[in-house]
Amino acid sequence: MTSNDLLKFIKRQRKAKGLSQAEMAKRMNIVLKTYQNIESGITRIDIDRLKQIASLIDLNLSYVFRDEQGTAEKSNEEKALYHKIITDKELYIAKLEEDIRFYQEILRENRSF
Repeated sequence: MTSNDLLKFIKRQRKAKGLSQAEMAKRMNIVLKTYQNIESGITRIDIDRLKQIASLIDLNLSYVFRDEQGTAEKSNEEKALYHKIITDKELYIAKLEEDIRFYQEILRENRSF
């Protein structure tokens, strides 16, 4: 989940809970403008603030971070696949080079006749 997606999700959840930005700010003990800046992305959310918001709107933080972990796992799988493809291609090229040397040797031997 990107930061922008997270902020949109927070806003949707807040509205679904029937909470205004002013109510969120009051419950978080911050001024309204600070909360507005958080929700609009002007002010970045630190982990403590995110936990506070999550508790107010019943947001499961494992849901938020699940996608990033899945992306990292996918990235590692892709790297392993690319590594295998490159290794296979290198082996194939080495075999072709060996074949070329073999046929070049045959051609040299045939010229001497």
